[in-house]
Amino acid sequence: MADLVPAGASALPLGPQLTVFGIDHHRTPVAVRERLAIGQERLPELVGRLREHLNTGETVVLSTCNRLECYLAGSHESRPPAEVLAALGGLDVDTVLAHGYLHRGSAGVRHLFRVASGLESLVLGEEQIVHQVKQAYETAHAAGWTGGLFNPLFQRALGVAKDVRTNTALSRHKLSIASVAVDLARQVHGDLSKARLLVLGAGEMAELAVRYLREHGVRTIGIVNRTSERALALAAAADARVWDWADLGKALAEYDIVVASTSAPHAVVSCAEVRQAMTRRRAPLVFIDLAVPRDVDPAVGELDDCYLYNIDHLEQVVGANRQLRSDEVAHAEARVDDQVRSFVALGHADRARLLSEVAGFFHDVVETEADRLADRLTLSNPEARSEVRYGVERATAKLTHRLHAYLRAHPGDPGAEQVIRDILGIS
Repeated sequence: MADLVPAGASALPLGPQLTVFGIDHHRTPVAVRERLAIGQERLPELVGRLREHLNTGETVVLSTCNRLECYLAGSHESRPPAEVLAALGGLDVDTVLAHGYLHRGSAGVRHLFRVASGLESLVLGEEQIVHQVKQAYETAHAAGWTGGLFNPLFQRALGVAKDVRTNTALSRHKLSIASVAVDLARQVHGDLSKARLLVLGAGEMAELAVRYLREHGVRTIGIVNRTSERALALAAAADARVWDWADLGKALAEYDIVVASTSAPHAVVSCAEVRQAMTRRRAPLVFIDLAVPRDVDPAVGELDDCYLYNIDHLEQVVGANRQLRSDEVAHAEARVDDQVRSFVALGHADRARLLSEVAGFFHDVVETEADRLADRLTLSNPEARSEVRYGVERATAKLTHRLHAYLRAHPGDPGAEQVIRDILGIS
């Protein structure tokens, strides 16, 4: 990968001030990801632990079914955030480290821009991720967890996602999870017009699966959801039957394909339940488990005539087909890299502008004070007036040196730059 630092730049503007630690579907099996699934209700707890354990200021956590990423202000090694995540998920720290990844500076910027643009998604170019990035940022911003470093960073990331979506073909002709589900169901049942579909959950993924499977021939659809309102809305749109959650066992015996995508923190379909349902049916039963944590007990895959696919199986199918759109991916990646360079260069320009303004401030001080002292002392001799100016310049040079040293100790930190502006009254 080519260096993304602008030519002539001595240090990254976000340099050691940005750290990204995370796990995702590329590197981490679902058995680990489901242990680290953090819902909105636990987000304050996670952020609180990160800020306390790492002594970090600005913090944004992106949690989806396929990734958990911690965006941290400051320079951090992998182990401290891994320790926080491991404790929260009841995992061994080394397990989290083995599957985690760390990005700093411009590499962290690039990673965020790629994530928001759908380049790191299971479904290349999918649009749901940009809404999830936006929600993660807005949640952090509302809670006071972002500031001068992360506000412009995440706002630019959302802009990059829009640019990629608008100016590349990445989001067109995308290979979706739902389309893979169709192919898997066909492998077992062939003609889907005779297959019956049961959906567990009524969220966005469930709605997408219903739409794709209907488009490919499925006509008999059932929905099971813990809250009837969402289930009834989806059922009305799909001409489907709504089952009570208590009747899940009965429903399993009536359908051929089960797509599970609830937000439950544990499995909702037990092996015993499926075994009992199989005694009342003759056709194979296909489970497509899209949830993290998983909805279907993994032991179900060991039962006769039961075919169980989870999100990791779908990743293998999707990954095998990514090369078919390598040109589209390359175009999108090039645009993202251009945006990273632009963002990094802007950070250098801001620092250079501040240094110029500091120099201008002290130049004005020297001009004003040297002339005032010389007049007050009634010095008319050019050498005497020059000596006064020299003394004032030495004093201001020492102050300037201290300010430059402070800025070098806080590379790319907008907070440090604002301190200098506040002290000197530079707007």
